Amino acid sequence: MNIVRTEGVVLRYTNFKEADRMLTVFSPDRGKMQVLARGCRKPSSRLLAASQVFCYADYVFIKSKEIYIATQAEVKNSFYNIRNDVERLAYGTYILNLTEEAVNYEEGNFRLFYMLLHTLSHLAYGEVSPEDITHIFELKLIDVLGYRPVLDRCLICGEKPESNPLFFSASQGGIICPQCNNDIKDGYTIHRSTLQTMRYILDVDIRRLGGLKFSQFVRDELDSILSYYLSHRLEKSIKARQFINQLKCGG
Repeated sequence: MNIVRTEGVVLRYTNFKEADRMLTVFSPDRGKMQVLARGCRKPSSRLLAASQVFCYADYVFIKSKEIYIATQAEVKNSFYNIRNDVERLAYGTYILNLTEEAVNYEEGNFRLFYMLLHTLSHLAYGEVSPEDITHIFELKLIDVLGYRPVLDRCLICGEKPESNPLFFSASQGGIICPQCNNDIKDGYTIHRSTLQTMRYILDVDIRRLGGLKFSQFVRDELDSILSYYLSHRLEKSIKARQFINQLKCGG
């Protein structure tokens, strides 16, 4: 019998039969895992809390062909506050969806795992806007995936542009000066204050970013640029993003 012990975060679940769930769990050493939690929806189940979305736990699994079967779990943090607030829940679901797209099956990613834990902790218990925490995660995720944007020079001509605003090109992966953007017409408007914020986020450990606050101006530019850049690189749109947009429009 192949017994696996690992910590993990539940990214999503699907209910089936009367009391079972199929979980998608992100483990730092095993990546994305498909886990069967038998009977976890029964009120008396020892797996009830550990089969909830956002739950961070120590798990014991049995490997069975293409899936794992959960046998034991000890919850380390449920991040319960996220589920108690609509805005936090919307951004938290988006963060989990992004993580699920970024992680591969049976391929560990310690850096992303602990980045996710810090982000969920800030989202659940911090005082910073859920939107700001999400933008920090988005930019850090872009870096983890190997798509760190070039923010110190024009990607076309190589010059360090002095004008303000500049343009950010998702297809090129960084900033474009106004002259070069006249030729490619591919950029989102981006001002120097937003560029400075992006550089700071990329250069500073995520554990030190929990108190970072954005102006509404910077927040709006990041909102447009980062979601589009991620969709471009992942080659798909994240459904939870649509719900966030609805919330911003008042429902």
